[in-house]
Amino acid sequence: MDADEQRRIEHDCRNLVMAVAQHGDHLRLDEAAAQFAEDGVWRRGGKAWQGRAAVAASYSLLPATQVTRHMSANSLITILDPDHAEGVTYYVAYHHDPGVPDPAFPLPFDEPFSLGEWHDRFVRTPEGWRISHRETRRLFQRRGGH
Repeated sequence: MDADEQRRIEHDCRNLVMAVAQHGDHLRLDEAAAQFAEDGVWRRGGKAWQGRAAVAASYSLLPATQVTRHMSANSLITILDPDHAEGVTYYVAYHHDPGVPDPAFPLPFDEPFSLGEWHDRFVRTPEGWRISHRETRRLFQRRGGH
């Protein structure tokens, strides 16, 4: 595998990580779930969600009026072979529940809800690169958080 192919794989995998956060934060749940392989797994909150429908449904655990934004950085992608890669990305999550579905912005700027890492495994599929497995590991969490 040449350097250009390595960069393409890293770019594609890193974009999957960003797309899940962006689509999820904006409640485009089917688009967030589409970043996973058909049988992909997301382990978070002590539960494993397998398959795109389950990944999309996992967002229903959040309050309907909660506004969430994830800031992510330090994404390191390691290519294992031409069809498999893995990565770790740091994230900071901000949550605020204004209690209404269409709040007036800006919202109060509270301290972050959590800081952690997404541990991802990626696989090349006929659709392109997808997340085959993700584990969310919270390293820090606001007191009183859910």
